[in-house]
Amino acid sequence: MSRRIKNVIMSNEAKLLRRIREKAVLSMRQAGESMGTLVSQIENGRENIPEGPRLQRFLDCYGVGLSIFKKHVKEYREDLTDKDVVESLLVKIDLKYMATLRVMVEHFVKGKCWIM
Repeated sequence: MSRRIKNVIMSNEAKLLRRIREKAVLSMRQAGESMGTLVSQIENGRENIPEGPRLQRFLDCYGVGLSIFKKHVKEYREDLTDKDVVESLLVKIDLKYMATLRVMVEHFVKGKCWIM
């Protein structure tokens, strides 16, 4: 049985399971009710990725074979938006640059951009 984990880890497998579920046109609730499990905990990185028969239940529900899933995990490339990239970079920025960044963003928001 998988356990809830303390730290959120968004693995490629979790992201891919979400993408496959969405392509199967299933909500988290629909998929969870079909399989008798909480899909959101896995897709949001709060629970370990299922293995063995439990993973197979997910794949069967979504209409995907195990070999196809494994192939897609190896080839997985995330389609990041500019917003996703900026959000991921914000947590990495050195605090000494935060004031400068704030001024720049405020200028962009106000339409006083000097860079384009």
